[in-house]
Amino acid sequence: MFENPSVFVLLILIPGMVIFYGWREHRRVVTLRRVGDSVLMARLTDGVNQKRRRLKFALWLVTLIGVIIALGRPVFGVEAEIVETRGIAILVVLDVSNSMDAQDLQPSRIERAKLAIRDLMQGARGNQFGLVLFAGDAFVQFPLTSDVDTAMRFVDAASSGSISRQGTAIEDALRLALNTLDPRITSSSVIVLMSDGENHEGDPLAAAQLAAEQGVTIHVIGYGTPEGDVIPIIDRDGNVAGFRTDQAQNLVRTRLDEAILMAIAEATGGTYQRATDSGIELINLQNTIAGLETELLSTRFQTRNAQRFGILIALALITLTLEMLLSERNR
Repeated sequence: MFENPSVFVLLILIPGMVIFYGWREHRRVVTLRRVGDSVLMARLTDGVNQKRRRLKFALWLVTLIGVIIALGRPVFGVEAEIVETRGIAILVVLDVSNSMDAQDLQPSRIERAKLAIRDLMQGARGNQFGLVLFAGDAFVQFPLTSDVDTAMRFVDAASSGSISRQGTAIEDALRLALNTLDPRITSSSVIVLMSDGENHEGDPLAAAQLAAEQGVTIHVIGYGTPEGDVIPIIDRDGNVAGFRTDQAQNLVRTRLDEAILMAIAEATGGTYQRATDSGIELINLQNTIAGLETELLSTRFQTRNAQRFGILIALALITLTLEMLLSERNR
């Protein structure tokens, strides 16, 4: 098996070189015969060992063949190695309630949050990521994994339609996130809560206190503005089909509730930041996570095809050295 078989086209040079060598030897003999008496010329060239001449050419030819085959990068057999994965566990808790469709952040609160999650995963590869979605209920979109590419496809699929029961069950979501973290894998874990904090249910501070007791830090990013915005109704094609109204047919306006989000972060020693157009909050979060001490997340055996071109290069060097040391003349 070869990784670069196209290089073998160079092997067509070998027959041509053999033919050229034979033609050159024939021309040498003919030329010597033309110069003078054949017996005299035989005595004059008696010091040249013809077998060694042919052997030197054969060694040079073997060297060239070895180099060409080595360029084809031959692989056979397998090599086993131990691969260690070091990092931290990062569990993102994403609000997918209807209010996250508000567009006081462009293109919308939820789309900005999803973009931030993608950037966080891309910028912190090597760590493990998980995702919990919540509105009136909470569920694990995907558990902790180091497969970032697959995880990002699940992030793209998240929307305000992911959970039918509306609300902002922050407490349930945080408790679910804590249950999803596995201290047997790593004790270095953080939760990243992304929400507008509005109309929260239960007691989020109780969940935050539990996280603090377990040594888990919660970093919070708030999406929206204190002034707020109306809530669009998104159809199946992703277009705005109208705006949400209350029972009196008045437009519902959603506002960022920073007080509860700040309190959650403060209770665990985490940071709170409001999402901005510049995205500086994500850079700050990435820097904070990068400063955390990593731990051994997993150890696994990995096998791969063993490249053997080194053997051929060594053979080529040996034959080339012999060719250079071998004299054509008799002592």
